[in-house]
Amino acid sequence: MTEQPHHQFNESDFQHMLDSMFAAENEELLAKLREQIKHDQELEELSKAIGIDDKSLVQSLMDLGITAHSMAALTMYPMVCVAYADGVLNLEERDLIMKMAKEWNMKPGDPGFEVLNHWLVDGPTKDGFAVWKKYIQAVIAQMTPQQVADLKLSILNRSNAVATAVGDVLGRFGNRTNKAEDACLAEIKSVFP
Repeated sequence: MTEQPHHQFNESDFQHMLDSMFAAENEELLAKLREQIKHDQELEELSKAIGIDDKSLVQSLMDLGITAHSMAALTMYPMVCVAYADGVLNLEERDLIMKMAKEWNMKPGDPGFEVLNHWLVDGPTKDGFAVWKKYIQAVIAQMTPQQVADLKLSILNRSNAVATAVGDVLGRFGNRTNKAEDACLAEIKSVFP
């Protein structure tokens, strides 16, 4: 009878051997976990940015390549248009738009915030509004009717808030928007089915 060689492994050596045997598999699982965590964080950021909790809507937007920063800036474009509808950006309108930006987790230095700030300084353009309409139409073509309704409601509510911001401060009675704001609101509404 031959004697088997006796190997001595301490616990650390044994764990190292096991780790090395499964290192590639563990790395792959860890990479998948990191990817899922990143996806979940992006989903949450986008949800906050657009102010909609419908995760399937948010996922649809992410599938189109939308990020929290670009979506926030794009959804704010109609509000900038309403604020400038009468040719003047009032302090109350600017303050409300900046408050909305902060609620959507937009901060100075972020690309979306900087784009929004540029729009507030220079005002919207007809070409910019046309691009926004095409973008929104492309986005809503990928959504369910309920998701489109939610997005429409969100954009119109915020645009109406900007349109009435000065009226709230001045305490106007009756219609708190002017004809130019009403026309801009109607154009924004016309983008949606």
